[in-house]
Amino acid sequence: MARSFRTLTVAFLLLCGGTLLPVAAALAEGVSEVTVYPDRATVTRVHTVEVSRGEDVVRIHPLPPRLDAASLRVRAEGLEGLRLRHAETRIIQGRELSNPEEQRLTEALQSAQDQRRRLDDRRQAHEIKLGFIRNLTQNAGAVEPALPPDEWQQAWSLIGDGAREELERITLIEADVRDVDQEVERIRRELDAVRTDRRDTVEAAIHYSSPDAGTASLIIEYEVPGATWTPLYEARLDTAADRMEWVQQAEVRQNTGEAWENVILHLSTARPALGGRLPELHPWFIDVAQASPTLGRERSAQDMLAAPAPAAEAATLETTEFTSQYRVPGRVSLPPDNRVQRFLLTRDEKEVELSVRAVPLLSPHAYLFAETVFEGATPLLPGSVNLFQDGQLVGRTRIGTVAPGAPLHLAFGVDDRIEVDRMLDRDSMGRQGLLRRQQRLVRSYRITIDNRHDSTLPVTVLDRMPVSRDERIQVNLMPETTEPDARDVDGRLGVLAWELEPDAGATMAIRFGYTVSWPEDVEGVHGLDPPWR
Repeated sequence: MARSFRTLTVAFLLLCGGTLLPVAAALAEGVSEVTVYPDRATVTRVHTVEVSRGEDVVRIHPLPPRLDAASLRVRAEGLEGLRLRHAETRIIQGRELSNPEEQRLTEALQSAQDQRRRLDDRRQAHEIKLGFIRNLTQNAGAVEPALPPDEWQQAWSLIGDGAREELERITLIEADVRDVDQEVERIRRELDAVRTDRRDTVEAAIHYSSPDAGTASLIIEYEVPGATWTPLYEARLDTAADRMEWVQQAEVRQNTGEAWENVILHLSTARPALGGRLPELHPWFIDVAQASPTLGRERSAQDMLAAPAPAAEAATLETTEFTSQYRVPGRVSLPPDNRVQRFLLTRDEKEVELSVRAVPLLSPHAYLFAETVFEGATPLLPGSVNLFQDGQLVGRTRIGTVAPGAPLHLAFGVDDRIEVDRMLDRDSMGRQGLLRRQQRLVRSYRITIDNRHDSTLPVTVLDRMPVSRDERIQVNLMPETTEPDARDVDGRLGVLAWELEPDAGATMAIRFGYTVSWPEDVEGVHGLDPPWR
């Protein structure tokens, strides 16, 4: 069939004694190095060939079918004066890859299967005859009621001979069927042994010119989808030593259609899918109510912009001012079957500050927290964290991107030695004022914290008060309220925090109350019943 090539613009790095590869047979070839990104991979292949004098072309095959042709880069080394001209790629259909022996066995298999069908047809014909004979014996009186008794013996002999003959023929056919089935199975085994990978592949043709013949090395790089790596973290807290071991691992998988055998593996934190184009801001229109479709479209555009350890040798971190990647130690092999392989990236210990946090409005439990400052050389990517406290798995959480120098807060499950209780002291509704009558809601709570630990431990208690959206509704803390240490915690309106340090075995109490008042003539005030969440 005609071979149609697609000519590419290829980035050639021509060295002063640069070398290119010819159509000659390769002496050595294969994937030597791979850099995996979160959504793709860059593959480096090295081929050694014998270059002929003059102009020629070298063909590299097979390359993965999903290769990004626009990303293909080629450079040559080892032969002075070698010039790379241009490169072409084409897709080779799987049906073009069959060899003569495969074709012969395929035809033999088809012939054996045809013979099997013919034997089935013959057996079915004889079974029809045998069925007819059986029908004669079952209905002999109806078929020939006037048959004299002295002719019965002759009739039985004829019927018996006919039945025996059909049964013998069927037996012979079944023997032939067994032989054909064995032949089909034999051919299939041989075909499996010689069958070429029939998937579509890519072939690259590299055109070159050289003043002399010799040996050259061709280095090819290209990008391919179907590969990914994701970070996986472990936080192992030692509460006795106030230390935490932080383990960063990588889960790598690939289904590129190309096996990576004994390669140097890099894992890059760069994200090519986000690079190359800065998100664009579009006009923001406001209008009267009937122009809501324009507002709806603008909201949609904004939504789119807003969306986005076992003992082992650790990887080596290679960084520049703007990029970073990990070099997995040694050489590794990753088959193209999407299986997950895990590699250790970093392992280090950090001093932590332990504290307890409680939200008694929502839960009767207190939670142990560890806080430290992340001091890595490169930011942590978003990923899941397995949490271990004193050797026991206590939960799993996720972290977002954490920059070097940023705080790292992790919750390590329920602390059963801190007891928190929240009790309603007062809940009343009434009127006040003589001239300007107002409705007034009064609510107050008593929160107690019992420290059953053998030492002092910082405890943060979080609660909330209602937030008014109308200037006629006034919300105030009651005078007897224990002054909170923080308001509108983490930008959440109405959320209050109290920082306590109860001694070992001690109990501390918090008074928390608020009033809500509004003019008596204001109707339809809603939200007075506190939502659970």
